[in-house]
Amino acid sequence: MKRLIGLFLFLVMALAQGLGPFWQEVQVPGGVCSDGSPYRFYVSPGDPKRVVLDFQGGGACWDAATCGPASQTYRKKVDPQELLLAQGIYNRMSIANPFFGWTHIFVPYCTGDLHVGQATVDYGGFRVHHQGARNALAVLEYLFRNHPQAERVFVTGCSAGAYGAVFWADKVLSTYKNAQVALCGDAGVGVATEDFPGFRVWNPRYPDLPGLSPRPQVAEIYAALAQAYPKAAIAQYTTALDGTQIFFYGLMKGERTPSEATAREWAARALQAVTLPAQAQNYTFFLAAGSQHCILPRPELYTLKVGETGFLDWLRALSEGKVPPRVRP
Repeated sequence: MKRLIGLFLFLVMALAQGLGPFWQEVQVPGGVCSDGSPYRFYVSPGDPKRVVLDFQGGGACWDAATCGPASQTYRKKVDPQELLLAQGIYNRMSIANPFFGWTHIFVPYCTGDLHVGQATVDYGGFRVHHQGARNALAVLEYLFRNHPQAERVFVTGCSAGAYGAVFWADKVLSTYKNAQVALCGDAGVGVATEDFPGFRVWNPRYPDLPGLSPRPQVAEIYAALAQAYPKAAIAQYTTALDGTQIFFYGLMKGERTPSEATAREWAARALQAVTLPAQAQNYTFFLAAGSQHCILPRPELYTLKVGETGFLDWLRALSEGKVPPRVRP
């Protein structure tokens, strides 16, 4: 009876905040989105010792064309649409969800800088606040303050959020030394042109890991995380011809519509990026056929299979701190 009363009170409180029955809004003093609007994040309370830290996706921008006021390549304000759709890992009612009953911390993305920027840039008549690092750090401080005894922590994110997850995972791993920590980047494998200016423009916060080059590739960060934290489970997911990742790779090359050659080039480089850290025993990946972008916010999370391996079972193993087998078509 007490649990039913507590659930009823929780539903009433959450409904009053406008995001349905599960999510509470947390304001971030000093947090800012790309257009100067205020930043906030969302928490769905659950078991305080099992926590999902989830970075939202939403494109990127790095020059006057991609960052312009009319650009559709990045989010400019906080928009928690995944929470409203309640699909995939956001289906908080499904007992099939590997994170059913966990506390879920959702990190909105609205700075165009993959959650790592530390710059405010004038692009010739308009400014963009690439302050993703400031926002992410505020969320991490909340996590560490409110869940100091966490026993399982799952760090993840879709698209741009995959970069947020891998770039901030070192902070989580170094804080929760005795917990079961897993990292799963969803559809952000890090294929970029050699002259891609984004990381120079954003002045990013890089992971604090031994042996990293000054501007490390994403695959290098995965490998360094696996080596530095051998008890952690480190993982990636992508499709072999991810249309959104190919689109952004085309933009880096100056193509508004990516050519077939660019798509083939991305696919070859993505395969290399996903398999490069595979020498580490605690690193794994799930490579699926097709061009769909992201899996965690989608209902396909519960049905996707490659051969005899279901993604749901693979993800559940990760959530338990295990390292599931590497999967590819």
